[in-house]
Amino acid sequence: MKKFSPAIFLTLAVLLVYGNTLFHSFHFDDIPSILEKPWIRGLDKIPQFIFSVFSRPLVILSFNLNYAISGFEVWSYHAFNIFFHATATLLVYRLAVLTQTVASKSNAQTGAPRSSIPLLSAFIFALHPLSTQSVTYISSRSTVLVTLFYLAALILFFKGLVEPTSTSAGTSRKRLFRAGHWCWAGVCFLLGLFSKQTIVTLPMMMFLFHYYFVSSLTFFNWLKSQAKWIALTGAAATFALAWKYYLGGGLAFASSTPYSPASYFLTQTFVIPFEYFRKLLFPFNLNIDVNFPVLSDWSVWTHWAGVVILTGYVGLSIMISRNKESSINKKRAGFGMTWILITLLPTSSLVPLLDVAVEHRTYLPMVGFSLLLGGILGGMLDHRTTPGAVALNNRAALAVWACSLLLLVFFSAGVIKRNAVWKDEVSLWNDAKNKSPNLVRPHNNLGEAYDKLGEYDRAISEFESALKLNPNYFFALNNLGNIYGKQKNYPEAIAYFEKALKQKADYSPAHYNLARALHLMGKPDAAILSYREAIRFNPYFEQAFYNLANLLLEAKKPKEATKYFLQFLKMQPDHARARFGLGNAYAVQGQLDQAYAEYQRSADLDPQFIFPHVNMANVEMQKGNIEAAIKIYNRLLERNPKLAGIHKNLGMIFYQFQNDRDKAVFHFEESLHLEPNQPQAAAIRSLVAGMQKKE
Repeated sequence: MKKFSPAIFLTLAVLLVYGNTLFHSFHFDDIPSILEKPWIRGLDKIPQFIFSVFSRPLVILSFNLNYAISGFEVWSYHAFNIFFHATATLLVYRLAVLTQTVASKSNAQTGAPRSSIPLLSAFIFALHPLSTQSVTYISSRSTVLVTLFYLAALILFFKGLVEPTSTSAGTSRKRLFRAGHWCWAGVCFLLGLFSKQTIVTLPMMMFLFHYYFVSSLTFFNWLKSQAKWIALTGAAATFALAWKYYLGGGLAFASSTPYSPASYFLTQTFVIPFEYFRKLLFPFNLNIDVNFPVLSDWSVWTHWAGVVILTGYVGLSIMISRNKESSINKKRAGFGMTWILITLLPTSSLVPLLDVAVEHRTYLPMVGFSLLLGGILGGMLDHRTTPGAVALNNRAALAVWACSLLLLVFFSAGVIKRNAVWKDEVSLWNDAKNKSPNLVRPHNNLGEAYDKLGEYDRAISEFESALKLNPNYFFALNNLGNIYGKQKNYPEAIAYFEKALKQKADYSPAHYNLARALHLMGKPDAAILSYREAIRFNPYFEQAFYNLANLLLEAKKPKEATKYFLQFLKMQPDHARARFGLGNAYAVQGQLDQAYAEYQRSADLDPQFIFPHVNMANVEMQKGNIEAAIKIYNRLLERNPKLAGIHKNLGMIFYQFQNDRDKAVFHFEESLHLEPNQPQAAAIRSLVAGMQKKE
């Protein structure tokens, strides 16, 4: 039981602080990445994405599994994120343990290091408030997954390198053990690559782990001994980057940014110490949308402050690390410092990304911070428990542990409090607006949250606030038009959609909303053109396909409608209304068998949807199968005998085709009883009176 105690305590700690997120809503990128992604809906979609390394297929697969478990009920998505965070936490513990076991075996280190320090490091990682965005925000799962595989690969590689060391193990057995661990490390690297490309720094961290904990050589002697492997790794990395650049669409996927590489890099020299380091040390004022100023002028001397701080940081880490006889805690601290900086490089260097500072980018660097802080606290304990003045030193050690415990309690409270902000979109974006009042996006996204709740006045106020900050912000222009459309003020709505499209001509939602407004104003031809534009700029815009297909059917263009219904059904094959629409398109073209098959599928998908049954009966009538049509109607009435329209249809069948006046009168009278004010009521009464007179 003692062996499993750390895992149990760490898992319980994660569940304790993140258990309140299970029913938090989807947020922000969750909508396009999960709710609107056709790949998510169904395990049959797996072949469409699983071999596309640049689209993070393992992350999509995990969402696919979530959909198989709970559809779009959010609890399973959060449960997966919590599970992955708990697993990463356990791996941080294993890595911290590995640092001391590897160092003691490789360097014959005397004195057993404190086994409680790895546990402390893991608790810091598990409970740090800065990780809330990575764990609570479902779309940040890629960050958690890549960290998990990053750690697993590193641990497996070095366990294979140094174990088994007993002389009783045969040479072949040692080789097999090593090869197995290295193969699994390679698999973990690939899985990490399929999760997020920030795993590219793993080889560099492997070399540094070897320097800190395996090798007993000084840095330059170690560098000579590893020169061949470093060169091979560098060549492989250069090839991979070139392949990614020329064949994979560039070094990074992001929306177009206004920053040059030089400006982005200069800004990152400030982001790393003044945003990321600050929040690692003091996790206050957490924010989903950080308002960090962009720097571009290298000639201003104050812009070099970040460079100076980072240079001092690197110098300090070198000073801590250069003594190979250092204690394990000093080595951990030095390794943690280098880990933080290196794992930030993919997102904080020369490749401009849309946002200059995002909190979830610190999740992988958090591993290094946990090792660093654990090493510092462990070093304090080592210093305070030297021989002599035992009572005084014990009190000092107790004080260190008390402070550590207090820190973890503070972290836990911070996580629970921050998770409450992530409860729904209104609380999240209201928090962001209060912390970044001069940023346009929080106002816009808060407006969208109010829009979903039907609080249109509040939504309009937020969109107008966004447009005061940036009159050309096309998201807010489109959203404001959408509100006016819901209020049936179509001319005003169209004006805003057109303004949005002047700013961004390829913005699909504005084309889609414009099409809806034009359709409602009785301009179907213009609406069709706008729907086509929405699809042209977003080939996965499902609702645009569906609306366009229905509109083409209304415009008596069934062949084109069929094409768009089929394209929509590739993305949503279980959509009952789309199956019904496709059946109508086939029926208009005289393809009755195909129409009947689609009506049947529509009825199977939604048994409460009556119209497919009605149209199946109509198809049977057109084919002369009167008895089959009667059976379909009777089955409907068995399920719901109060369907006035079905009674009316049966009355017409018995009157026109069966010459059964009694049954015709019965069904007509039932129809009139159930719906006395139906449009054909007078005609039905006249027909019934005529039949009764003839009787």
